[in-house]
Amino acid sequence: MTRAEVIADAHTWIGTPFVHQARVRGVGTDCIGLVGCIGRDRGTPDGLAWAADRVAGAYGRIPDPRTLLAGVDRYLDRIAPAVVTLADIVLMRFRDDPQHFAIVSRLDPDYIIHASSSAGEVVENRLDAVWRSRIVRAYRYRGIA
Repeated sequence: MTRAEVIADAHTWIGTPFVHQARVRGVGTDCIGLVGCIGRDRGTPDGLAWAADRVAGAYGRIPDPRTLLAGVDRYLDRIAPAVVTLADIVLMRFRDDPQHFAIVSRLDPDYIIHASSSAGEVVENRLDAVWRSRIVRAYRYRGIA
């Protein structure tokens, strides 16, 4: 799986309605669904394991932070937010706890693709100062070229 493939795949999800815990392009997804489905659809071992993991799909609208972090650490490689580049994943908070995932889709200026509950669909947004201030962790797909 290459960075270009991840970004191209993410673009095909734009416009997919936001549906909590859904996993079908064009029908519905949430933010972690978008990230996981790209790995699943590319056939990566971690993406396929995530898709088969019932615990990974058992979360509320505001997920428990310990469970969320343990799950994402199981299927993605944690990286320093300062080294984020194309096709990397940022984890953000809205209140106190991390709860939202996005894929970096462009650099300079930076953009992200994510399933936005407020927009009601998968969108591409500028990663401005407000979004950037919400980042608490960053991740990378395992084995990405």
